[in-house]
This record gives sequence, structure tokens and C-alpha cells, in this order.
Amino acid sequence: MNAETLGLERRDGRNMVAVAGVVTLVVVVTAEGPIGARVVAGAIVGAVAAAVFVASTLLINRYKPDHW
Repeated sequence: MNAETLGLERRDGRNMVAVAGVVTLVVVVTAEGPIGARVVAGAIVGAVAAAVFVASTLLINRYKPDHW
């Protein structure tokens, strides 16, 4: 299953990577603890942010009004 089958465009993937990257960096910089734990926490939160981004993009693409 590829992104086009799901209804995602190329820019959606690029935006997802940008969102996940920014969220990961913010968590790594702002979290407390050893650097390893901060990186792991950032990766987990970034992955969750990417999943939420994909889910919300799919829902928007499916249910958006025709005039959008």
C-alpha cells in the first residue's frame, strides 16, 4: 500500500516529515534527563505526531467540502 492509494499527495509526506522533525527536536531540547532518554522520547513523540498528522490529513481529504 502506497501513499497515493491512501489519498496522500507528495507534499503531505513532506509536511509530515517536517512536523515530526520539529516535534522531535522540541522534545529533545526541552525534556529533562540524559541525552539518550531525551532522544528516545523525542523519537516516540515524533512518531506519534506523524501518525496523528497522517490520520488527520486522511480525514480532512475524505470529508472536506468540494469547494476546498
